Amino acid sequence: MKLYEFAPTRSIRARWTLQELGVEFEAVTVNLVLGEHRRPEFLKINPAGKLPVLVDGDTVLTESIAIVTYLAEKYPEKKLIPTELPQKAQAYRWLLFAATELEQPLWRITRHTNLYPEAKRLPADVVLAREDFLFNVNYFGRSH
Repeated sequence: MKLYEFAPTRSIRARWTLQELGVEFEAVTVNLVLGEHRRPEFLKINPAGKLPVLVDGDTVLTESIAIVTYLAEKYPEKKLIPTELPQKAQAYRWLLFAATELEQPLWRITRHTNLYPEAKRLPADVVLAREDFLFNVNYFGRSH
């Protein structure tokens, strides 16, 4: 099994899951800063040029949440994910909530404080993103 990764990206989710499961894997660093994700040899693995990518035999899987759920399902004896459908559905719900609702405003903040050139940063978007994040954290904190 190979994990194509670069820290600190969503690759961390896949790496953490593999380590939590105690699964041996080969870590392949794809340096985004150096543009290695745009090289033809990597684009053969993932034409989108994004990380992480898990290669497990003939299975090539992208998207960190898909990789995490695949691994949890592949190793049910490790009990990272419930086996009963209602509890499993709730686990999927919270995985997707974190990826779509919590992560999105954090990326907006990062882009407008660190990533974009100063002239393209929108301070007002940082304020809105913080509000969105806090709203979602409060939602997450309620029992649902």
